[in-house]
Amino acid sequence: MQLTSRFRIKRIESIVNFLNDVHVGRLATIDENGYPQVIPMNFVHFVSRLDTSSRSDYASKTNNGLDKKADVSIEKEVLKKNLMTDANSETYKHSIYMHSHHKGEKIENLVRNQKVGFEVDKEICFLPSYYFHPSDASFADTLYTSIVIKGKAVIVTDNKEKALAMNKMMQKYQPEGKYSILTPESKSIIYLTVIRIDVENIEGKFKIGQEWTSSFRKEIANKIIEREGVQKSKEILKDMKINILENGDFELPFSLSL
Repeated sequence: MQLTSRFRIKRIESIVNFLNDVHVGRLATIDENGYPQVIPMNFVHFVSRLDTSSRSDYASKTNNGLDKKADVSIEKEVLKKNLMTDANSETYKHSIYMHSHHKGEKIENLVRNQKVGFEVDKEICFLPSYYFHPSDASFADTLYTSIVIKGKAVIVTDNKEKALAMNKMMQKYQPEGKYSILTPESKSIIYLTVIRIDVENIEGKFKIGQEWTSSFRKEIANKIIEREGVQKSKEILKDMKINILENGDFELPFSLSL
């Protein structure tokens, strides 16, 4: 996917945050007739650091990047250092995990053809055409963020890996806790089908008005508030990196990049 630089998500921590926040992704497999099958899935994302000094894959030493002591996902490290490394850099390895019924078309598809696609997106706000032109419908637009992944899918057979992945999924979807930690000996793990996508390419795109001038962004912000209401607009403008000040004015960042 070739993206215009200003619309491309460049920071790995932005991709990590987005994949941690969004709950539903879409898995695309190829059926026996060559058609794509796309279905929504809950998922969890792992990112691990590769040992670039020796060019050996650290993840391969720790069960595909899942360390027994703590999942080797480096989200905290990535965020702490505010790294600018590209997500497709040789420095990092990405994996997507999801659980599934043990039978079904998607399982048959990925066993026959490991190549899959995975997409995650968030619609930030629909912008009606009259924001930009009094009568031309073609001016309607949408602000959004999306991640597109290509890779190869496998059925996980190691119960330790399955347990670690599902525990991280519980942390994502049920952060308040109130559940027992899953172990490799848990029946629910032993009999659970877990899919792992070994990511070969990951690209992010965002459109939040970064191509507009500051004055035009403020003009659109006022129109969003008028159409959507103050409460809903706060979340929309937050995603647009616009803060509403106490005096009703807007605070905009000097530059917009993710």
